[in-house]
Amino acid sequence: MRIGILSDTHGSLPTAIHQAFAGVDHIIHAGDIGGQHILDELELIAPVTAVYGNCDYPGDYRSANQTANITLTGTRFFIAHTPQLVREALSGRGEIPPGAPLPHVAVHGHTHIPRNEYAGAVLMLCPGSPVRPRGGSVPTVLLMELYPGTPPQAILHPLCHR
Repeated sequence: MRIGILSDTHGSLPTAIHQAFAGVDHIIHAGDIGGQHILDELELIAPVTAVYGNCDYPGDYRSANQTANITLTGTRFFIAHTPQLVREALSGRGEIPPGAPLPHVAVHGHTHIPRNEYAGAVLMLCPGSPVRPRGGSVPTVLLMELYPGTPPQAILHPLCHR
């Protein structure tokens, strides 16, 4: 299963995302979407799981929540916009109750700086931003291929704007 991960689109979806996400089976948007039209456009590519960010108005979205827990090909994902919400959830003070299984992958946005590293057994991901990168990064998204029984891995994919 191929997964496309992005965040911090802030109302703009570069055409390079369509190329990067060609053939993905699912898309995760980690907030600061910038309008339902972004999710509608992504839905033309693949099913979308989205969370809203601090620049979004929650009532503007048909299917975005503050956090999301999904399982794809046996891999558990926790998605939130801010790294703080992820930290709280992983420590048992947030959306994941104490004693519940931890996700295999935690995805956040907000920083606009790519992240792809393990914190203990949890793969921590931030796709950066395809439109407003920070910290010296270029516009990026993440791509994952999930295989049952293998640890999840993500690849940072720089975007060429045309």
